Amino acid sequence: MAKRITTIADKWNKISKRLHISDTDCWVWPGHCNAAGYGMVTCEFVEGLPDNKGLISTHKLSYLHHYSHLRKDHIIMHLCDVRRCCNPDHLRSGTRRDNMLDAQLKGRLRGRNYIALFGKTRDQLALEIGISPANLSNRLNKWGNPYYNPNKR
Repeated sequence: MAKRITTIADKWNKISKRLHISDTDCWVWPGHCNAAGYGMVTCEFVEGLPDNKGLISTHKLSYLHHYSHLRKDHIIMHLCDVRRCCNPDHLRSGTRRDNMLDAQLKGRLRGRNYIALFGKTRDQLALEIGISPANLSNRLNKWGNPYYNPNKR
């Protein structure tokens, strides 16, 4: 028997019936999630999906349904920071760098928050000092001071 090919709109209409609305107006997916906590649904035979390989995140499906396309070099960012949220008003497109800067500004990175510590991103601070970002991290890890230079005593 041949598989029925569906559209993004059909798939969205099917999953949107299961969403729960939170106090913060998040549309929370109650179903399957991946290890990182993002809602996931099957997407085989869904026409118009960029990489039709079996699963798609629910927030990406929502974004594609409501905004039609996603640039190849972009990902979907949650403005609300709720990984299961599918509310298109809480989603925006951005680069991985945009997402990391957003996480850093919100204090969600596991590493150092360079903006809170120094008022600059790691790259900006490294450029100011005249060293690579990796060297900056090494100095902080080893001596706790990005300006410390063991070669100048």
